[in-house]
This record gives sequence, C-alpha cells and structure tokens, in this order.
Amino acid sequence: MKIFIFCCTVFSFVFWLPTAHAKVQRPPQFVMLSFDGSKTVSFWKDSRDFAAKNNINFTYFASGVYFLADSSKSTYKEPRYGAGKSAIGFGGKKENIQLRLQQMVLAMGEGNELGSHGNAHYDGSDYTESMWDSEFAQFTALMTNAWSHSGIATQKPNGWDDYFKNHVWGFRAPLLGKGNGLWSSLQNNSYVYDASRVDRMNYWPQQLNNLWNFPLVGLTIAGTKKKTLSMDYNFYVGQSGGEAAPASKHTLYEQQMYDTYMGYFNNNYFGNRAPLHIGHHFSQWNGGAYWKAMMSFAKSVCSKPEVRCVVYKDLVEFLETNKASIASYQAGDFDKAARPLRFRPLPELSDAELEDLRLKAADHVRAHENESF
Repeated sequence: MKIFIFCCTVFSFVFWLPTAHAKVQRPPQFVMLSFDGSKTVSFWKDSRDFAAKNNINFTYFASGVYFLADSSKSTYKEPRYGAGKSAIGFGGKKENIQLRLQQMVLAMGEGNELGSHGNAHYDGSDYTESMWDSEFAQFTALMTNAWSHSGIATQKPNGWDDYFKNHVWGFRAPLLGKGNGLWSSLQNNSYVYDASRVDRMNYWPQQLNNLWNFPLVGLTIAGTKKKTLSMDYNFYVGQSGGEAAPASKHTLYEQQMYDTYMGYFNNNYFGNRAPLHIGHHFSQWNGGAYWKAMMSFAKSVCSKPEVRCVVYKDLVEFLETNKASIASYQAGDFDKAARPLRFRPLPELSDAELEDLRLKAADHVRAHENESF
C-alpha cells in the first residue's frame, strides 16, 4: 500500500509540472541605443563620431518637420490642428536642413538606422487609423522631398527615396502616445516594429498586432526610490522635475543614470538576456549629464563578450531567425553566464507604475511644447 501511494504521489507531481521549454543556446545580449528627434546638427556629428570610434550603431527616430523649412511649414497638415502646426517647430532655414540631410546621409553610410518619430510631436493617443495614415504618408513625403524643399535636389543620393518608401522599419510615437488606430496604420504602411510601448526589464520581444514590440522599460533610479523609464527625458523629470538643475547636481545625475543603466544591463546579462532598450534625445538636459552617462555606459558594456550594440533592424533579423527559441529565452532556459557573487535580480515595476511614468512624462512635455526633441 505504501509503495502504491508513493508511486501515485510521484505521478501526480510530474503530471502537474508546467510545460518545460527546451534548453537553447545562450543568446547574445542586445543593447539597443536610440535617439528621438534629429534636429541639432552638432549632435548628429557628436553621436556619429562616438558610434564610429566605439564600433556601435544607433537607431535615429527622425521627426519629419525638421526637414521642412519654416517658410514652407504650411505644406505639413497636422491631423487635428491643421496646416503649419507643430509642437516642436520646423526645420529653420533651408541651409539648416541641408546640413541636417548631409549628416543623415553620413549616418546611414556608417551603418546607423533611420526610423520614424512621426512629425510634429503631438500626442497621437486619440488618432484614428486614417489620421495615422496621414501622418505616415506625410513623413515619407517630407523626407523624400526634403532635398528639393531645401534647394539641393541635385545632391539627393541614389536610393534615398526607396529607403524612406520601403525600408523604414520602425516607429516610436511622440510622447509614447499610442492608440488603437496606430497598430493597423503601422501595418498599412509596412512598418515592421514599434518602439512606443513600455514593459519590464526581462521582456523578450513578441509580435503584437503583427509588429515586433520593442518597449522602453521601467527602472528605479540608482541610489533612490524614484521610478523612471529607460529614456533621458524621464530621468530629467524624475531627477529635477523636468527643470534645469544647478550645475552642482549634474555629476550626481550623470552617475545615477550610469549606475541605473549598469544595473539594468547586469540584471539582463546575467539573467534571461532580454534586449536592453534605451532611448535618448538630441537635447543636452542638465548640462549634458544624460549623453555623458550614455557614452560611459556604452563604453562599459558594448565590448563585453556576447554583447551586440546594434540597430533595431539587426534585432528584428535575429528574432525572425530564432522565433522558435523566444519562449525559451524568456524563461531563461539556457546556460547562464557566470554571475558575480553579489548579483541579485532587480525588482520589476508593475503595469500601473509603468503607465503612470509614461503619463507623467507626457504631461510634462505638453507643458513645455516647442522644446527640441
């Protein structure tokens, strides 16, 4: 009788075990570094130079209005507010756009990726599908016509129009403002991935609405209890209320961001290897603390074994090739890298905390429209 009970107990235990994922080869640690905006020519140069020197690549999500001269701004028609309206201004003089275009061409030639950040940086949470369709069509038109609008049509490189008509794969919504109309419109316009959502650090990308989902993530700022997203503007809001802080604080804020990003990296590198998603802007808030922190972070991690600091198109290609293994990656069913003795996984933020962070930053942006993003 005892033997029978023991056997049945074991049988029941095995029967109710969760379905196991097959053990797979350890994936590389992808580190995705991106920028929203694209206005400041000097920052185009600085970021390109840094990327080239450190053998990494950035994804630049460009804002279409920065490639339309102020004198021609009525060419653009924002879906709600009409012709010539933009929360971030326009491209300035034609000469400014010429310089911007030249930097973009150089960036593309160096292996960086160009994506879309929409046009006028308004919150599109309540856009309909047709409104988003208009936005994407106008983005393509603004980019393909930028050379003629700025008076240097003869300098347009071969393949430029084809790139913006057929090879812009990714989008990040201004203010991370997404709504039901966005997903169908992205598919209508042949986008492959979206970077507008928020999620947890250990999230392995899935296809949602037939689009690869590459979210920013929730973090706790190192040395504090403050929550933020993996984007410089959110640190700016979290650390100094979205207002310029005294110079005496800049070094502290830089160190906090660096330490936070390193915690994020170690959490994933020694954990389930979920890709890191970090988004910055061309703006030099708090004395450039955030750009300095990003550079220090990239120097610290991008040369480590099994780390790939590449563009989102590279991540898409990896995921498409390894779809069958994504569930195993998410579960961490592979041989982990040797962990430091003091390694402890970081706590994840809740869905409510993530959405609160998105809304807080979006509300602050609305109160400071016409800043350069």
